[in-house]
Amino acid sequence: MEKGSRQELEQRLALSRPEDTLRGFFFKGALAAVRGLGDEVALNRCIEAAGGRRFMTFFCYPVGSLTRLLYAAAWALSERHGGFDAAMRYLGCQVAPEYLESGAGRVLVMMAGGEPRRMLDGFPSAYRTSIRHGECLVRWIGPANAIVVLKGSTLPAEYIEGAVQGMFEATKVADVKTTGRQVSLSETEVEVSW
Repeated sequence: MEKGSRQELEQRLALSRPEDTLRGFFFKGALAAVRGLGDEVALNRCIEAAGGRRFMTFFCYPVGSLTRLLYAAAWALSERHGGFDAAMRYLGCQVAPEYLESGAGRVLVMMAGGEPRRMLDGFPSAYRTSIRHGECLVRWIGPANAIVVLKGSTLPAEYIEGAVQGMFEATKVADVKTTGRQVSLSETEVEVSW
């Protein structure tokens, strides 16, 4: 199966359940990234894929709708960002500012206190308040090296990698290196080091 293909999208959608939901800020970040292209046709395709143009930050929406939006947005952004994978990472980065404006995001930053380890330790809780789809675990493999594991999540690994990177870039807690790996269509690992 080709990475970023319609077939891959359909397989991800087949794994999503109706009860799998996440907050509106995921949609807002992706749509804002596409608006930045200035391409009305691409934006309308993304709005159609998402199932709407307006999303409330703390309302819950189906993961399948976000998955369709992410693929449509990554296809639209691919040329500008150097391919589908890079576009998907970029889309992941765009969710961080939206999340950090929320009360939950401010609590995560406050609890981290500028410490990258504490920031990562807060990821499972932040995940539970934002996403009702799978689970997030952090496994430490060294004093400045951890693996963020998402089990049961059908979101692309590149998107998750971008979101993790974006959280650190937006908060300036640490200059981290992230490497994502798609273990299966429903499991992702992102190695984080600084």
